[in-house]
Amino acid sequence: MRLLVIDSHKSTKKTPANNLHWLNSKQIVDKFNGDLIWSYDGVNDDIKGDYDVIVFVHASRYSFVDREWLRKSPNARLFFVTNEYNLGEPYILWHTLKEGRRYEVIANHPAAASKVVQKYVNKWHIVNLNALCVDPKPVTTGDKEITAQVLYYGSFRKDRAKYFQKYFNSPLVIVSSHKKNHEKFHNIGVKPNFIKRVNWSKEGLTPYGLSLYIEDEKTHTHYNYLANRFYEALNYGVVPIFDASCKNTLSRCGYEIGDEYVVDSEADLVQATKCPPPIQLDWIGQARNEKVSVLKQIEDIISS
Repeated sequence: MRLLVIDSHKSTKKTPANNLHWLNSKQIVDKFNGDLIWSYDGVNDDIKGDYDVIVFVHASRYSFVDREWLRKSPNARLFFVTNEYNLGEPYILWHTLKEGRRYEVIANHPAAASKVVQKYVNKWHIVNLNALCVDPKPVTTGDKEITAQVLYYGSFRKDRAKYFQKYFNSPLVIVSSHKKNHEKFHNIGVKPNFIKRVNWSKEGLTPYGLSLYIEDEKTHTHYNYLANRFYEALNYGVVPIFDASCKNTLSRCGYEIGDEYVVDSEADLVQATKCPPPIQLDWIGQARNEKVSVLKQIEDIISS
């Protein structure tokens, strides 16, 4: 099978990236010994054709991968891999669909939660894509000092505003987010204790002991598996602390997560920081198995 993966990442050079969707693309490519391209200088200099399968991972309206990559493989099966319900179709895929081609979606959320236009979709496959980021670092239990604060990291998401308001004025919470997001947090009445963005190419989450897990309100009813941040916490031996609103996700995820990992107020955060629950090593083994299973699912879907 000749397989091409087109990722939405944009860079000036054809060098590996460390964002999650690019890493997911790389894992799919490696599974099939395929080709991987994204928006970098020279990507369209030598356009190849006759692919059996073309897989889009993530989406961006700013991609400058040429549509000729699709035109040169008119019979290729098309897939879109997405773990973000608020993403629509990739730009060049959308124009190809308008010309009559159809495709399949591999997502970690139901179609009802997505912006994807369903009339062009032949099949919708639900797979836990978040587990693909499982990559535990060597951590010995008890070998790191637990910080007195709880880390939250990521961009501003409107669908989490009331949870930001619930926790982010607390001195117990530190927030890692790009400076361009700071004003958005201020505009909803919170003034977080901002720190630099997590550097995933260096220490990652290593300096932290506790990670705050909150989810979009939409995810409360449209199950989306445990988010990347759960698996990232496990990768670094960090204890995830869940807001109580995540109860539906916790009940369906298949992990034994007790009440000691759930908070619903600043008083609960105080308790969690004073007496942090332990990292569960069983979760790490379960996550490793989950990743293997997910890669097999993707392989079966694309190969069928």
